[in-house]
Amino acid sequence: MAVDKNFKNFVKCICFKCPSHNICMKLRLQKVFCATGNSGCEVENEGCICAKCPVQKEYGLKELYYCKEKKGDNG
Repeated sequence: MAVDKNFKNFVKCICFKCPSHNICMKLRLQKVFCATGNSGCEVENEGCICAKCPVQKEYGLKELYYCKEKKGDNG
């Protein structure tokens, strides 16, 4: 199941706390990458907290670095 792009998930998302969430993403107010896909910003692997995110857990996702890669889909 794909992650819904909605306000509820935006609020629960913890991307802003991630060490890889950079100034480019902050200026664009980007988060919930598991729903939207990669950010379009250059991302350096500074650490990933996707595994701790309530959105990822709710949707049963297992990947990391959605900001660099692809949307989440557990099936």
